[in-house]
Amino acid sequence: MSFFLGGAQELFEPKKTDKDQITIDGVLSPGEWKDGLSIAIDFETKPGNNLPAKVKTLGYITYTDTHLLIAFHAFDKPENIRSSVRSRDDFGMFNDDVVLIRFDTYADGRNNYILAANPFGSQFDVRAVNALTDEKRYDGSFNLDFETAGTIVEDGYQVEFKIPFSSLPFPNGTNQLWHFNLFRKYYRNGNDIELSSQPFDRNNPCQVCQTTDQLMLKNIAIKKRVELLPYVSGSLSGVRPTRNSSLDYDKFKPNAGLGLNLDLNKNSTLELTFNPDFSQVEADVTQIDVNSSYALEYPERRPFFNRGTDLVNFTDGAFYSRSINNPLISTKLLSQGKKSRIYFLTALDQNSPYQIAGEDRSYFGQGGRSYVNVFRYQRLVNKNTRLGMVTTNRYYNDGGYGNLIGTDGWFLFNKNWRLTYELFANFNKEPNANWIDNDDQYNGRTVNLDQERFKGSAFYLQLYRNTEHWKTYVYLRNISPEYQANVGFVVKNNRRWATLFHEYQNFINKKGLQFFSFGTKADINYTFDNNLKNISLDGIFSVKTFLNTTINYTYDWDIFKNYLNRDYKYVGKSELNIRSNPSEVFNLSLRMTFGKDLAYNEEIPEIGKEFSFFAMPIFQLGDKLNISPSVRYLSLKNLQTNTNYFKGSISRFSIRYQFNNFLNVRLVSEYNEFTDRFFVQPLLQWNPNPSTVFYIGGNQNSLDDFNDEFYSPFRVDQTQLFLKFQYLIGL
Repeated sequence: MSFFLGGAQELFEPKKTDKDQITIDGVLSPGEWKDGLSIAIDFETKPGNNLPAKVKTLGYITYTDTHLLIAFHAFDKPENIRSSVRSRDDFGMFNDDVVLIRFDTYADGRNNYILAANPFGSQFDVRAVNALTDEKRYDGSFNLDFETAGTIVEDGYQVEFKIPFSSLPFPNGTNQLWHFNLFRKYYRNGNDIELSSQPFDRNNPCQVCQTTDQLMLKNIAIKKRVELLPYVSGSLSGVRPTRNSSLDYDKFKPNAGLGLNLDLNKNSTLELTFNPDFSQVEADVTQIDVNSSYALEYPERRPFFNRGTDLVNFTDGAFYSRSINNPLISTKLLSQGKKSRIYFLTALDQNSPYQIAGEDRSYFGQGGRSYVNVFRYQRLVNKNTRLGMVTTNRYYNDGGYGNLIGTDGWFLFNKNWRLTYELFANFNKEPNANWIDNDDQYNGRTVNLDQERFKGSAFYLQLYRNTEHWKTYVYLRNISPEYQANVGFVVKNNRRWATLFHEYQNFINKKGLQFFSFGTKADINYTFDNNLKNISLDGIFSVKTFLNTTINYTYDWDIFKNYLNRDYKYVGKSELNIRSNPSEVFNLSLRMTFGKDLAYNEEIPEIGKEFSFFAMPIFQLGDKLNISPSVRYLSLKNLQTNTNYFKGSISRFSIRYQFNNFLNVRLVSEYNEFTDRFFVQPLLQWNPNPSTVFYIGGNQNSLDDFNDEFYSPFRVDQTQLFLKFQYLIGL
């Protein structure tokens, strides 16, 4: 008996059409879609629970030998439609009206490939996986090359998709039977409403398993892709050597590199990149780390490393692609069959980060050249069981190594109960290097790198239950004092940790109260020496109300806490999060914390009074102009003296003008009060598909060296101009 797939299935067999019959222009011309199979999107799944849809939506499907063609006609009054011209994969698109297609091309409930477009034809694609939580459910790094066009018409809007079969992963064979469904989101009275072509079971936490309508495609042509991805780039840098001097420019520095994507078969792709340019187009949003004793993690934005990394996304952090900092050459093999998936990455990294996890602190240094490889294999035993293994290795040119091996499993007992585990072991030898200058000692070892050998282990076990009204999980973590992941992101060890979470939720479907939930989370944490580290209890409340506003409140109460061998009791603080999307023109994100916390980086940490604030309003002015200022503020006061341990803010401003779906110009600026530094980054970017890009821009910075000599940090002490052209060539 299988618990995995649920819901009634319908079989759809569209007719083939002539390849020149349909023009992708966003207009469903009379007779153009005469061969298209019509599908009604007639179930309201949010906020209604499979109620009849209040607006009419029709989808049309046909195909040629080489492409799948899909169209939508979303009926509505034009004045009700929310949409803006957006760049590819702009998350702001989900503040618009949107239509999308979900594909489960292997028909096994492992994942959904989701292709979306708004009424202007702006694109978004994402891979949804069968995950325990919403935070890990979506892989936004997934990219497909497909065409879209959209137009607002007198009775709503129309969108057309043209999807090459060569870009979608699916099993070998010219006859295909996929699972799929169609989806629409629209807004009324500020609130979002979701429609689907098939009903959705809220009592089943697996969303991807409920894509079960069948799509039959016959006699399609499967072509192997051979793609070259050359690029040329260059930069010009200047710096002010003294306070009153002008900028001193270096010579223009040209660069070039080449990528190769080769389909070995329909299920396996080999990627090779030589001298890749992994510079980020837009600067990371700076995080406040003034009161963090651990290193902070930043998201991956580099396309080469993003593709396929859902397979190496572990709870443990055993693999972190940004630990491969500056590779000279890298290769990657991706393979997905009906029963297995393989990920194999190698890289020669020219600047290797070195991170040491600790009980209360982490340590970081920048090393030299290293060789890295990552091998991951996952086996789909049946629809309810998956098993996998992984190994990562890093060998440093200056001596030393870090090896890690692990196994993981995923078991579905029925549609509501799920068990997962991860088990890792590491075997390390430190290099003899000065990358970290710190005299601390822990667990009988020095932090300085002096060729010490050590080994450790980590184990994670989670039992999870999810129904329409109840969410419960038990989570156990066991991380030994010498556990380290040299190709991962692990900053804490020496802990035996148990978590119990229980929450009630209800979809009310009333105008002023659409959803609410409340629950609790309890944690207890011991070291491997059986010393108590932490006992905490959280209260959690969430509500969705007027103007598409979600309010989340958490009270985090540390009943007992041990830090650097000092005991603290009754340290509690509140966290309030508000997200509101009331109109096409404006949406808002707010976050606030207030209460007590430790001054972690003081010589003798004490409890202080914390207040933090984050606000980011987003203004969509017309179809093309987007403005998003933000501010992050954090302070911690001494309870006895009422003086600040620290106090400051980071202000950021971003403005973007989107000429069309592929071309935009934007300006990002940021002032960091903690470091008294300012930067501004203008950028012009053309991005017609996931791989082809042209941009020209610059970074203008102030320097710390002159902060004592200038009254204002809003100056340019250092500048960099850069450009890049990368073009995808299909052979």
